Amino acid sequence: MKKESSNVERLSYSVQEAASALGVSSRTVHEFVKDGNLAHFRMGTRVLIPADALRQFIESRTQTQKS
Repeated sequence: MKKESSNVERLSYSVQEAASALGVSSRTVHEFVKDGNLAHFRMGTRVLIPADALRQFIESRTQTQKS
């Protein structure tokens, strides 16, 4: 049986998924979370990163070149 793809918007990502999206290790994402630099929440024992928090994290670290 083939799993149907869903059009549901992702609201959060696992640490592993966030790490993959950022191009860093899971350990690095755990450090960002531990240091309070990346917002997160827990569902049971899982640490999840809200999609908006991941976008804000990236935007806050994006530098633009000045002319």
